[in-house]
Amino acid sequence: MKKLAVLVLIGLFIVTGCTVKKVKELTPAEKFSSEFGVSSKNPFLYAKYDDIVNIMDTDGIFLLANPDDEGSVKAVKIITKVAKDNNIEKIYYYNPKKIKKNKKKYNKLIDYLKEYLIEKNKKYDLDMPILVSVKDSNIVGYSNYFSKSNQLSEEELTKKVKKKIVDEYSKILNYQKCSNCN
Repeated sequence: MKKLAVLVLIGLFIVTGCTVKKVKELTPAEKFSSEFGVSSKNPFLYAKYDDIVNIMDTDGIFLLANPDDEGSVKAVKIITKVAKDNNIEKIYYYNPKKIKKNKKKYNKLIDYLKEYLIEKNKKYDLDMPILVSVKDSNIVGYSNYFSKSNQLSEEELTKKVKKKIVDEYSKILNYQKCSNCN
């Protein structure tokens, strides 16, 4: 009976022409591109929580963002262009939504960024997207344009406002190149 079942299955595969298609695995840049709608030639590297903590203790640039958030998507599109124009090849990306339930890790991010965050009901929250540049363990550049508290409609995003945002992002991304940032 088992042999008959196996023969029937083999026969069905032959008759129906079933084939197994290989699924192309996306590179991290392609995955980021599909999540945020930017070119696959982007400077973003997926980071883990420990990577962000390491940057906070040393040097680097990181972005805290969420691909499900319209403000994050707008910010990433501008940051991608600014990074390309300034030859910035590496921005670490992390979505803190992954650790929100881990109070110890989430609070470490809050504590590090506290001076830039808005306090609401005696609590701080990460109002994303947040672009941060760190040099010698100190924040030397910070922006949360396009966060819910700074949300800009398309009408408000005039050329003048966009230029201001581009200039700010450029300054933040280029802090790594300066020798006397503060």
